[in-house]
Amino acid sequence: MTKSTEGGSQTLGRGLEALTLIGESTTPLSVAALAAQLGIHRSMAYRLVKTFEQYGFVERMPSGDLELGARLGALARNVAMSLQKAAAPHLAAVSDELRMTALLVVFDGEAAVTLSTAEPRMADATVAQRPGTRHPIDNGAPGRVIRSQINPEHYPAKDFESSHDEVIPGLHSIAVPLLLPQGKPAAIAVIYPPLELDENHIAQVLATASERISAALGIRLK
Repeated sequence: MTKSTEGGSQTLGRGLEALTLIGESTTPLSVAALAAQLGIHRSMAYRLVKTFEQYGFVERMPSGDLELGARLGALARNVAMSLQKAAAPHLAAVSDELRMTALLVVFDGEAAVTLSTAEPRMADATVAQRPGTRHPIDNGAPGRVIRSQINPEHYPAKDFESSHDEVIPGLHSIAVPLLLPQGKPAAIAVIYPPLELDENHIAQVLATASERISAALGIRLK
């Protein structure tokens, strides 16, 4: 069933819901399966998909399965450009210093979303995390950091959060809060294979980078 679109366009809301389902499905979706999940007639789902195809937002494979199109990838590169630009050099510095993959994670209203990443240049092997990856805010270090910003009364903020074998099986993560304009919830984090490391040191490196990113965005820290 589609989400409520009170005060907005039902057609646009249904289209956005369709794109979300196609993009987040863990298994390929056909037009028929999309129609079933949206709770609409198959002919209406075909019209939605046809419109998406015309604008390059969806591609229909020879098998009939639906995939997000290249046009969305081009748009995604421009998401929160000022934030990504401010964070990029500091994520890269964290990644190189700790020899770990560094992440910028934001809240999209429902889940924690990896907005951008940096991988160490001098490491023999790295752990990749795809931008756009989403996970619940109850899981993983970045998610719990964001959760504490959204609901501090029930989840008091900590200097840092750590997680093990949660969002990505076999990996560890450490995350700290990132202050953004208008108080938008965010975190920066690192992910790495299981190793005996000083979590407090990693958290301090992240906290320093977080302060520098906030300062680059014009936020005055206390």
